[in-house]
Amino acid sequence: MTLGVLTALLSCTKEFNDIDPQMLPGSSFLFENQTYDVKISHHQVGVVRTDNLGLFQLGHIEDPIFGKTSAQYTTQISLPVSGGNSFGSANADTEVNGLEVASESGTITVDRPPHNEQETVTSVWLEIPYVSNQRDSDGDGVIDALDVDPNDRDSDSDGDNLTDYEESRSSNLNPLNPDTDGDGITDDEDEDTVHPDPGANSYEIDLLYGNTEQVHFSVYKLDYYLRALDPNANFEEGQAYFSDFDLLQLGFAPTVLFDGDVTLDFNEIVIYKEDDPDTEDKDESEEVDERLSPRLRIPLQNTQLFQEILDKEGSSDLENNEAFHAYFQGLVLHIADSSPVLMQLNFSAGQIIVDYDFQSLVLKEDGDASKQEDYEVEDASKSLTLSLNGIRFNTFSQTGVSAEVSNAVSGNDNQENIFLKGGSGVMAQIDLFSGNQGQALLEDLQSRPWLINEANLILYVDQAKTALMGDIAQPERLYLYDLTNHAPIVDYNNDGSTGNYSDQIKTNYGGIPEYDDANNIVSYKFRLTNHLSDLLRNPEDFENVSLGLSVTSNILNIANTTTMDDMEVPVSMIGNPLGTVLAGPNHSNPDLRLKLEVFYTEYEE
Repeated sequence: MTLGVLTALLSCTKEFNDIDPQMLPGSSFLFENQTYDVKISHHQVGVVRTDNLGLFQLGHIEDPIFGKTSAQYTTQISLPVSGGNSFGSANADTEVNGLEVASESGTITVDRPPHNEQETVTSVWLEIPYVSNQRDSDGDGVIDALDVDPNDRDSDSDGDNLTDYEESRSSNLNPLNPDTDGDGITDDEDEDTVHPDPGANSYEIDLLYGNTEQVHFSVYKLDYYLRALDPNANFEEGQAYFSDFDLLQLGFAPTVLFDGDVTLDFNEIVIYKEDDPDTEDKDESEEVDERLSPRLRIPLQNTQLFQEILDKEGSSDLENNEAFHAYFQGLVLHIADSSPVLMQLNFSAGQIIVDYDFQSLVLKEDGDASKQEDYEVEDASKSLTLSLNGIRFNTFSQTGVSAEVSNAVSGNDNQENIFLKGGSGVMAQIDLFSGNQGQALLEDLQSRPWLINEANLILYVDQAKTALMGDIAQPERLYLYDLTNHAPIVDYNNDGSTGNYSDQIKTNYGGIPEYDDANNIVSYKFRLTNHLSDLLRNPEDFENVSLGLSVTSNILNIANTTTMDDMEVPVSMIGNPLGTVLAGPNHSNPDLRLKLEVFYTEYEE
């Protein structure tokens, strides 16, 4: 019987016992499973290109297995899309020459006199939002991080005998405060509760590792032009920036803009309106003007550098970002060794806010715009927002790597463990059916009329080893891919499952952690059913490729970057600073050993 007939029979909607015995004379179907040995090896990433990352790192993280990782962030800053060469209420030409507008008949309708607005910087802030989420799995209005039971919509997180869902639907109740208005009467008994801040938002802060109470930051002005194009490629290719390019160490960032401790605030930032003196019966300063997600805020101290930007209003240095990047060449952000913290921030939304006062020339009430004497000077204020956009890259250093990791990378281990570490760390190679014996086994399996129901690689965490890493988080996703061709395997491509969060995306393909009752990660599972099926059924078209295994910061990012040695690695690995230790094929505990697990249906006569 051919495999096609076998597949058709297995796809039949009739029960097996209902199949006419004459259809299968002397035959039967066997549902079996087997495990097969695999081989592993390791690759050290080392110096790697980092100007193409989706997530950047800043700070330090250290453990006795992978040693100390340090990350520094370098970035250009860019002018706003509009208004980057004009400050205050008038452009530079109008300030110097005034403004005269005439009608078609020649009658002057506007005659604004020359006036120096004297823009003066009052403060400069570096703001970078934290990576945060508002995941609410049960839809009860309370984010999972604060929900007493994130999978129960009728949970009562504040213990006031009202469900989270019930309170969230009321603008006068706070599901996280049993006495919303603070009058001493709990919400379930209070008939006159009024929420003091009904628009408040809660956030869970992600991607901060280590001691976050107080962090010593340094911010430097860069005195090195970051060119966009590579002269060694005749300026036809983008300039690559690698993780060993340390402009601070090379002396190209001598000007300190900030150096000190910052107390991190993870609360929503609320900005209130200014009070309008013309509305005596209303205080606008009590009204919310804007709500901002939690963010790092650093007061930059050398404000004269930003005053010089305002003083260049109308100059060619501010004509476009290409010119501006040559004038103000960027920033270097650094965290001192005394602060054991590594953070991944939303650098793409980072900005420098330059607050300034100026003398605005305005038309008097009932004044005539065509008469210069009808203009008067008023105090005013504005802000110039510079974005952290343009060329940006990470500088990495990795020191103190343990002997067992070094031995694994050099191939002097017994394959007891698999070591994975993001950034410039370590990735693994998994080979199925390797060597002469493996090839013979593969050819034998290809000759068998098997229907592959499921094929898995289950990677168990070596919890004894990861316990040595302390409180450092384990990676929330791993990536298994075709290492030979540097591309996803077919099971990844065929998996259309999606969602708003990593554990909802590519769920059939896998790489998602499994947890025990103590919320510790115990394993990661990958399905490579289609990969193995193609290898067995279509050997002419599918090569027995090596598989790559790495941590990932974004399971949807399948792009690659290159090391200094021209090795291609997933860019999403470089953006993840975390590491883990998994059981290898020769682990001391046989129950944890990595094997290829295959469930199949076999037809026997």
